[in-house]
Amino acid sequence: MPEYGRLGQDTLAHTSPALAPLYPAPPWPLKNASVLKMIYETDAAPILQWLPPRLSRSAPPYAIVTIARYPESPAGPFALAAQYIGCRAGMFVRAFTIQAVTDNTTALAALREVWGYPCTLGTVEMTADGLSATVKGERGATLAEVSITEAKPIDPEAMRFDPVLNVRAVPSLEEGRTHDLLQLLQIDPEHEIGESLRGSGLLMLDGWDVLPVRNIISSVSCTVNTELPLARFVMPY
Repeated sequence: MPEYGRLGQDTLAHTSPALAPLYPAPPWPLKNASVLKMIYETDAAPILQWLPPRLSRSAPPYAIVTIARYPESPAGPFALAAQYIGCRAGMFVRAFTIQAVTDNTTALAALREVWGYPCTLGTVEMTADGLSATVKGERGATLAEVSITEAKPIDPEAMRFDPVLNVRAVPSLEEGRTHDLLQLLQIDPEHEIGESLRGSGLLMLDGWDVLPVRNIISSVSCTVNTELPLARFVMPY
C-alpha cells in the first residue's frame, strides 16, 4: 500500500511571495499623508478600451489623478501616484487604476502583489505645501505634472475618495496560458481627513496621456490618516 506525504499547506517551506513576502502583511496604516487629487473630463473611446467588461463608464467620461506622499508606513516612507478611470460597478461609483508609480521598491512589490496596483518604479516629487507634484518614470521621463493655484480651505467633509478597483494577476508557467489567477478586487479604506484645500488646477500629462485632459473638474489637496487594507471584495475577472 502506498504511503502518502503529510506536508500541509500551512507548513510549506517554499519562498514564494505568498509564503515569504518581501513586505509586511496588510493592513498598512498610513498616517500624516499628503494627497493631491485632480478630476478631469476625458474621451470615452480610451476609457472603454481600458475598462474591464464588468465595469461601465460614467457620463460624462472622466479620469482621476492622485499623488500621495506617505511619510509613515510598514515599508518605510513612499509615494504613490496613480491614474484612474471614473466608472461604475453596477450602480456604484468606483475608480479603476490604469497606471501607477511608486518610489519605494518594497512598496512596489506589495502594491503589485497584494493590492493589484499596476505599479512601476519612478520618482514622485511633491512640494512642501502639497499643492504641486511631478511624476517621473524609472528613466527620468516626466509622466505627469499637477499643481493647484488660488487654493482656499474647504470643509474636510467635502473631500471624497471613491473605492478603488484593481486587477491582480498570478502568471502561469504553462505554455499557452497567460495567468493562473486573474482577479478584480476592491480596496475601500477609511479616511480621517484633516486640512483640505480647493483651487484652480493645472494638469499636464505626457507618458500618462492615454486619457487626455479635456476639462478640469476638481482640484483638491488634503492631509489624511488612512490605510492600505485587506480587499473589501474579490471576484474573478
